[in-house]
Amino acid sequence: MSEVYFKDVNVLKGPVLSLLQKDGYQAVDMHYHTKFSVDGLAAINTVLNKCKKDSMGIAVTDHNNWRGSQQAEQLNHKKIFIVPGIEITCHTGAHVLLHFYDGRGLRSFYEQEMERWVKESPWFIRLSHEEVIERASKHNCLITVPHPFGHGLIGIKRFNPKFETMNKVHAVEVINGCCFNEMNLHAIHWAKRLDKGFTGGSDGHCLAELGTSLTICKADTVEEFLNQIKKKKSMVIGKEERLLDDAVHAMEKFVREEEKAPSKELEEMWRDRGLLEWNLFKKKIFGGGLFHHFHAHHQIPDRAVLKEHKQTKHLLEHMK
Repeated sequence: MSEVYFKDVNVLKGPVLSLLQKDGYQAVDMHYHTKFSVDGLAAINTVLNKCKKDSMGIAVTDHNNWRGSQQAEQLNHKKIFIVPGIEITCHTGAHVLLHFYDGRGLRSFYEQEMERWVKESPWFIRLSHEEVIERASKHNCLITVPHPFGHGLIGIKRFNPKFETMNKVHAVEVINGCCFNEMNLHAIHWAKRLDKGFTGGSDGHCLAELGTSLTICKADTVEEFLNQIKKKKSMVIGKEERLLDDAVHAMEKFVREEEKAPSKELEEMWRDRGLLEWNLFKKKIFGGGLFHHFHAHHQIPDRAVLKEHKQTKHLLEHMK
């Protein structure tokens, strides 16, 4: 039976997780975003280095993008346990999390089912969560509903998913590092009621958030790991962290109010917190739609903000 514990995983990282690995267990952050997500701030090599240091595995699950997962496998010279993954952001705003048994399976799914829609709208593909789950069910993968009671439109529970749709889902994310405790408690009760497997992940978008929630299974291979979750034999341990929220709010205030601070001073501050690759962050802040994307995915949406950007204004029709 699946288990869940709200504990600080920092006490496990390193020696304890290393011992668990020797005993046949894998501890994996099953929900993590890198620079290949619009709002991701970590480079793949730094993510892998931290995973090696902390003796944990990783599922790179970028928004509508499989390249981060592919690059993680290509650069994995340190034999880190990697689960191929992707997070699909549906037209309504709801998210669907998918994990595959190998990189070929992920690429095949993306090219067959998602590529044309991502080219049309990379932030929110023009498919409903029912359609995404139906398409995913034709492939060999683990289908998970992440943060079902999450902020704004991102949680599938807001849309009263049909029985037929949920019957195709294998697991519920019961600890999401970006959610409030109450949201995760609701997710646990819902998962138990539906008799689904448990997963947990940081939903991290910067290096400091990596590994704040972990899914632990007794497994030597990705196939065994995912099958253990499907059999409801996983353990989820972690706690909520909102480091990126605080960081983005602070930087948004800085940018919008046009305050001035020495660039070197800012760079050192952000590096000390382990939040990001500084040059990548500057590029995303000043050359992309990070604030709009972040707001649409991680906060209770504000109609005026959503209306400002072509990739988010369609969400207004799904807000009550």
